[in-house]
Amino acid sequence: MNALDPALVQMQARLEAHFEKLADQRGNPGFPVFALEHGLNETERDQIRSMLRSRPSSRFWLLWVIHAAEVGYSYAGDEYWSSFEEQTPAWDYHDRPKIKAWFQKFARDYSGVAPSGPWATHFSIIAWPITHAILPLYLQCQFAKLLYDLRFQLASQVAPSARDIGRLLADGGSRADSSKRFQAFLEQEELTGQIVLALLGEASAEDALILPPTSERIVADLGKARDAREWLNDTRHSVSDRFKGIGRGPPPAEGHPDGITPQNPRVKELGPAIRPSLHLRHVWDGKWSAFLLVKSFRQIAALSADICSFLSKTRCRLNGAPDFKPGGWLLSGDRKGTLRSWPDSASPLIAFEHNNPIVNHLVNSECRLGSGPVWLFRIGDDGIARHIAGRIVRPDRRYIIVSETPIPSNVDCLVRCDLNCESVDAYRLEMPTHVSETLTARLAEMGLQVARTIDVWPAGLPGRSWDGDGSSEWLTTEAPCFGVAADHPVESFAFHLDDDSEVLIPTKGDKTLFVRLSPLKAGVHKLAVKARRSPGLESIAETPAAEGFVHLVVRDPEPWTRGIASHPGLIVNTDPPHADLDTFWRNRLRLRVNGPEGFAASFCVALESADGNEILKEEIGNPMNLPITQDAWRKSFDGFLNNESRTWKYLEAASCTLAIRADALGTCTLRFEHEPKPLRWITRSRDGSIAVRLLDDTGQDESGLKACRYSMLRPGDPLPITPQAARSDEIVKPPGGLFVAINGEHADAVLVSAAPANSGLQGLGVAPEPLKLKRSASSLYEFCRHLAQWHNARSAGFLAEIRRRQVLDSATGAVVAELCGEKWDRAERQYCEHQGMPSSLKSLAGLVDSLPSVSQSLLRLPLPNGKERQTSDWFAIEAARIHICSERLLSKFAFRLARDPLSVVDDSNPQALLEKLIENPAVLRAARFVMLRRAAAGSAGQSSPRGNSS
Repeated sequence: MNALDPALVQMQARLEAHFEKLADQRGNPGFPVFALEHGLNETERDQIRSMLRSRPSSRFWLLWVIHAAEVGYSYAGDEYWSSFEEQTPAWDYHDRPKIKAWFQKFARDYSGVAPSGPWATHFSIIAWPITHAILPLYLQCQFAKLLYDLRFQLASQVAPSARDIGRLLADGGSRADSSKRFQAFLEQEELTGQIVLALLGEASAEDALILPPTSERIVADLGKARDAREWLNDTRHSVSDRFKGIGRGPPPAEGHPDGITPQNPRVKELGPAIRPSLHLRHVWDGKWSAFLLVKSFRQIAALSADICSFLSKTRCRLNGAPDFKPGGWLLSGDRKGTLRSWPDSASPLIAFEHNNPIVNHLVNSECRLGSGPVWLFRIGDDGIARHIAGRIVRPDRRYIIVSETPIPSNVDCLVRCDLNCESVDAYRLEMPTHVSETLTARLAEMGLQVARTIDVWPAGLPGRSWDGDGSSEWLTTEAPCFGVAADHPVESFAFHLDDDSEVLIPTKGDKTLFVRLSPLKAGVHKLAVKARRSPGLESIAETPAAEGFVHLVVRDPEPWTRGIASHPGLIVNTDPPHADLDTFWRNRLRLRVNGPEGFAASFCVALESADGNEILKEEIGNPMNLPITQDAWRKSFDGFLNNESRTWKYLEAASCTLAIRADALGTCTLRFEHEPKPLRWITRSRDGSIAVRLLDDTGQDESGLKACRYSMLRPGDPLPITPQAARSDEIVKPPGGLFVAINGEHADAVLVSAAPANSGLQGLGVAPEPLKLKRSASSLYEFCRHLAQWHNARSAGFLAEIRRRQVLDSATGAVVAELCGEKWDRAERQYCEHQGMPSSLKSLAGLVDSLPSVSQSLLRLPLPNGKERQTSDWFAIEAARIHICSERLLSKFAFRLARDPLSVVDDSNPQALLEKLIENPAVLRAARFVMLRRAAAGSAGQSSPRGNSS
């Protein structure tokens, strides 16, 4: 069709006039314009698609913008340009920058929305059409479900801005059941907030935030799925009063509900409720253990997409615990962590492996234990002792006192007890009903005060987690009510909520007073209560009037999902907490299922294509008895994966759902998706073979793209791939190989395994050609980095993991041969071939060092059974004792290298240590000798004595 076709010219002019008018209408409220708001019906959209059959022309740039937005609306979350090419025959890959430039022109000319957030930065081109698609089809159901879950929080917003709502959605989207692609969409906080205002607002057609035909189209598509339609309707009902006329003029005036409320709305932001709680748990026979109850950091993650990414990927450690918690641990709900030593009050209760200024500031200010030297814990009926920060004891109560210094044994009601924490002493305190002056004085010497005569307690709806000493938890939908009573004459009580003015309420002779607060915002609130005594008592009292504080932790209600049991009988833990589909299918997900004994859990996996069609649904093995360990799960799933037909289904899949069912204990569902990357290899099944192709959505210059492949038979020799060849489907030839692509800061690697036809059992494995390495620290280090690519790459194809192991074992042997010498390498191979015969072991020991005493000492060494870190410390000590190596750091490095050459990549100074190993190979031979002995004895857990690549 001619580029100046009258139909194209007419349509271009019509749409230019349409968007000019729309931009003028939006100018006053400042709401942006979307390309999807073109107002065209389905027939007209098809006409534009059929007319755009020539190369993209700037004359009709607006039509191309609309066409690109329509493709974005049907985007499946993986391959935008593939869909674009299918619908646009004249399209050329090199025309991509034009699309971005025309969307930028649309943003300038018509006040169009501009994509924002980390996702938009990484996907700098396709972010434009997908953003202008408003709400792509593949995200609509998840979006409606999220709005339903957050309906109470949305209803509580007072004149919210689009960014405020967007942050709320980003916080809610950090749940484990939200896909990564959906979380990436929610990073555009301003955009998602604008969509919510448009979908939930009930403005007139003239004041609509999204063109009514476009809004009706999205709602109609949402209505095609029954659940999505019900979720959206319920959400609209919940927030309808609050969202009428939002964004137009001043916020609605607030009334003055009963209870204690400020005269003016509070504008001060509430601090995040992330303060951990220190508890003691009674173990048995007077013994106690300490643990931290850590609040979820989802509120912190909602502050920005960068902070959410930091918390998702960075490990943390609790003050007093020896181990690191995995990335995302703080985002998966409230957590408990056992402590082995008493927390250092000078340091925060949570420390991160890496630094983030905002998170560090919040943790330093909010996550600290009160200073000592004495800490008080009140024992509850459930056997949990909760920390009392005010150090106030009450008659007829039980407490645990933890002290940095021993307490004199001159208090009758104080008995020493055991606490499994170092550097502190613990005592059990049984308070009598009547407290004597002597006991009061001795408790005061410890820094403890005896409570007087004012009682405050939750009335009506009981406050959750009420500890009896001023701490409770409420929902944003509840009006907290408290009872206040005194056993001495009190004229009135003064109440002070947060920064509001004081409210004085007279008792009027009543012994008990009940007060009710208005529903509070999510966060931590403080209610101060002070007794005003009668004038007669005030004149003779020597102590100040009773005053105390009630802390209210207010949170939003947890959404209930129909058909899911609410009790926590089935507890599922995953590491990493937000694994992608490749991690799951490679069986690298550490999964544990806990529950009461006598119950069994079954596993069902379902694979779905990008368009949502189910392509596989099968049970994984037989039901397994609870609790289910990581090893038990991996063994069962490994048997499921060892099936060629399922491998082909996996190549077609875009997402996966794992359902864990345990009858009355409930059901837990985990979802895994391919993590979208700006630069990524995609694999697909084609006529019984695997085709691989590179997608580059970075928007960077193609001249910086470097792509290559490595054959499994020659894993160290790269074969360059031109950018044009990388973008085309390439049928992978047997046995397959590693495909690597790098463009600037973006990189991706995939391992593809292709089985030869009619090859029999011999064709199932691979035998790489012997590798010849250079004996230099720099070349060995670079080769180990290359091995890390083989190890970390995603995998596709039948027997991919087995072949990966064979390649890595062969490469490990090459590193060992280069550092330990050919003579050692031959002896080690002979030892492995003879399955660890004692004679071969003795011969191997004699090659470690020229000194006979060394071989004798190595043969007599008792094998360690500790963890790897403890074992490397042990080896460093033994290496110095038998005069192999006196440098502790080098010995530990050699032990790590002997176990896994890939570990040197993460070392602080690997090349310098490799230089020393080249000069002193005996220490590496000794480390290999120990590893081989452990493997033969079955204590190392290694699958191959030639190397451990797992």
